[in-house]
Amino acid sequence: MDALEIMFGKRSIADKIAESKEGYKEEITEGAREKYVADSLVKRSDKKAIVPYKTGIDKTTIKKTTTNKTDRENAIVKKTTVNRTDRDKDKADKGKDAVMASGVSTMQIKSVEKIKDKLSKRYIAFDTETTGFSAYNDRIIELGAVLFEDGKAVKSFGSLVNAGKRVPASATRVNNITNDMLAGSPKEDVVYPEFVEFLGDAITGDTIICAHNASFDMRFLSATFERLGIDANIKFVDTLALCKKYVTGICDHKQPTMAQHFNISQQDAHRAESDALVCGGIMAELLKLM
Repeated sequence: MDALEIMFGKRSIADKIAESKEGYKEEITEGAREKYVADSLVKRSDKKAIVPYKTGIDKTTIKKTTTNKTDRENAIVKKTTVNRTDRDKDKADKGKDAVMASGVSTMQIKSVEKIKDKLSKRYIAFDTETTGFSAYNDRIIELGAVLFEDGKAVKSFGSLVNAGKRVPASATRVNNITNDMLAGSPKEDVVYPEFVEFLGDAITGDTIICAHNASFDMRFLSATFERLGIDANIKFVDTLALCKKYVTGICDHKQPTMAQHFNISQQDAHRAESDALVCGGIMAELLKLM
């Protein structure tokens, strides 16, 4: 990061993108959220399934799971309406437990100890790579998710996403994803139905999702689901907040630092599926500390 020369204020754009996933706030300009429009979508040509590192499991084909949307209306969640016109209030809303969009709700569970037994049995670790740090101006260009059962990674989902938006050089410096890589990648209308199938009952809040500085990823996912007309009622926990609570005496609580602390290997930092696998491993270690 220190070598980056493209500066945005006092910090480089690349720094802001990377560090937004470690606790930095998004900067969203007034009226920016009205600008998103669904891109023209075409058929996907392929799908990737990568075996999680250090899991000791054989290669597995991702099993399709039919999305159950009927329970969504019965799910009891705490919802906060996003104010899209007031810049200051928008910033304040980001710190609250839940974000509500049309047909999409996400709720952060902070009393994780109360659902420890449920998490010990099953959860999905999730990560994104993006073109920037604004959930409504930028786009997700890679999705990664890993299902953990009994503390072990059992299957994973990963895909680049051609979202119809160019990747700035500053973002490429962070995640090494180029415009050429995305040119032949599947579009949103192909990737997201498959991703929803992988999530299974997590789409209705039954299986909990975890992410490191989860508010960043959840804002992007919520904005994308809303734009594509996908209904969701997601419950999630933030491994960054849990690390701050349960791990002391270290320089910071960023995901690479925590991976090293828990002796978790990582092959491809800042790539969604690899980061999701590491996040899931961190979650498994945190459950042991509760």
